[in-house]
Amino acid sequence: MTIEPGTVVVRTAGLLSTAVDDEIVILNPDRDNYVGLDAIGRAVWDLIEQPHEVAELCRKLSQDFDTTPDQVAADVLPFLAELTCEGIARVVGP
Repeated sequence: MTIEPGTVVVRTAGLLSTAVDDEIVILNPDRDNYVGLDAIGRAVWDLIEQPHEVAELCRKLSQDFDTTPDQVAADVLPFLAELTCEGIARVVGP
């Protein structure tokens, strides 16, 4: 799935997650797999609790991590694509 700045993403419902220090571990019982996210991945996970347009997500993360939205987008777009492929997040808008 192609994730672009105008894409709206949200967490997939029904997942189990737990914090481990600054990281988070997410279990997808439908696929019987789990994913561990570092502190930056956890920040993305926290933000997509509610639907977010990717461009807005990148703006918020750039403020939190003192970088530019374009730099964040370079990492976040493929990361979100991976989360959607794993069933951890889903696209809910263009």
